[in-house]
Amino acid sequence: MDESSPKTTANTVRLWSYTKPEIEKDTKKYKSNSFGFYAIRGNSVIDFPEHSKKENVMEFLERIRSCNPNGRVLIILDNFKSHHAGKVAEKAQELNIDLVFLLPYSPDLNSIEFIWKSIKRVVSRTFICSREIMCKVIEYAFLTLSKSMSYAKSWIPKFLPPEVQKTING
Repeated sequence: MDESSPKTTANTVRLWSYTKPEIEKDTKKYKSNSFGFYAIRGNSVIDFPEHSKKENVMEFLERIRSCNPNGRVLIILDNFKSHHAGKVAEKAQELNIDLVFLLPYSPDLNSIEFIWKSIKRVVSRTFICSREIMCKVIEYAFLTLSKSMSYAKSWIPKFLPPEVQKTING
């Protein structure tokens, strides 16, 4: 699970050209606070809360559980302040969700970071004319990309037991 705030002003598209390329770009600035849960087994979830406060994290945990009602849910998180709130831990325990926190300054260990990077690339290539359109683009990209296990490919053999790996790989 992680948060991201893709913006229309970010430019992650690289071009190669003999001359200066002309790029048509919407000059309006849109930003969308996004929460994402990348499920290795189960259903991935995305939401667009106004803020990233502990109350928003607690609501997102409820959404994760409602989309994944059966079995164990283990969420890997970074050390964002609202993730460590006591009420978030209580809500996770109430919902039978295990929270695992990454080492400080190690976002590369969270496979969802690579999905956010890909989404930002999609947003930078798309002409966005409203915040609603931006949210739809992000949601579609997230749900499409989160179906791929390639983002967690190097992570799975290191952290999951062989019997679980077999169920994921089919």
